[in-house]
Amino acid sequence: MAEQTDRFLTVQEVADILRVSRWSVGRYIEAGALEAIKGDGPNGSVRVSLRSLNAYIEAHTVTAKETR
Repeated sequence: MAEQTDRFLTVQEVADILRVSRWSVGRYIEAGALEAIKGDGPNGSVRVSLRSLNAYIEAHTVTAKETR
């Protein structure tokens, strides 16, 4: 269960932060790289926790040496 202090972001907000498309964020969620919650119903809104986004960024941060 999410902590009460955890903030949730829309898929578009996550896409803007990562500078990728909304579709890429959807693929990250489907692959399990980002954790998300979905509202009720077939068109329920999807939200990504800030904690999950921060963990994703930390796990995918590389040093200059690793980019060669």
